[in-house]
Amino acid sequence: MIKRNTPDMVLMDVRMPVMDGLETTRIIKRNWPQIKILVLTMYSDYQSDVMSAGADGFLIKGCPVDEMMGLIHSFLQIV
Repeated sequence: MIKRNTPDMVLMDVRMPVMDGLETTRIIKRNWPQIKILVLTMYSDYQSDVMSAGADGFLIKGCPVDEMMGLIHSFLQIV
């Protein structure tokens, strides 16, 4: 889907079927470094790994909506 649509941003989870979010993040950043990746997960212990994989942001599921929206807006430079 990334090849076909080239989004500005991807909302990623860490644990997914087929390929985990860490490897998916590495692949996206290697091929499309301009795409912002925000990882939203319930696994707080993955933050260091996620950021090392190239993610641009990390949030825990259940975080305040305004925190998530603020980060998304900053990624997309929406005023």
